[in-house]
Amino acid sequence: MRNLLLLVGCALVLGIGWAQAKPPESVQAKLTALRQLTEFRLIQLADTYWHDGHHYKTMALMFVLIEYDPHDVENISGLAWLLDGYGETARAIQVYQRGIRLNPDRYDIYYDLGFAYLNKRQYEQALPYLEKATSFANAPVFVWKTLAHCYERLGRYEKSLQAWEKAKQIDPNDAAVEPNMERVRKKLQEERATAPENH
Repeated sequence: MRNLLLLVGCALVLGIGWAQAKPPESVQAKLTALRQLTEFRLIQLADTYWHDGHHYKTMALMFVLIEYDPHDVENISGLAWLLDGYGETARAIQVYQRGIRLNPDRYDIYYDLGFAYLNKRQYEQALPYLEKATSFANAPVFVWKTLAHCYERLGRYEKSLQAWEKAKQIDPNDAAVEPNMERVRKKLQEERATAPENH
């Protein structure tokens, strides 16, 4: 009964709020400033907890900060990374997936979830997220390099080579690209040499 009264009370308060006129711009500006200050202080506190080794308190604040700014992909990925590090892998994946729902037009979270799976050697699970991350025009070279490694682990050497070629287009001066391409080329040649002839 008490919960029902609380729900009804909340509904009435919200209804009154919606029925009222929009507050003046000066009040809105003050509320925005207060919100920004609160968010800044929460970030500072989370940072303090992090450096003091109170990671569970850090994570609790990071959950709150997602509500303040659902488009802060660094906070979302950081929270998921911490959860995973503490053995809360299922929860970490939920946070990554929520981040994707909140930011479907950003490569970052797709990449981070794909990379998390890759680190666990779950290449099949990593692949769709890494492929999605590379579908964005602004995906940096390291995203393509990670996708190339994932393809290689799955034995998809042609796809791996294509991803390395794209990485080379993005950054022709990346010294790591050519040695990796050479290794994948050799694997592809060996695969073709040992493949049974088609009749």
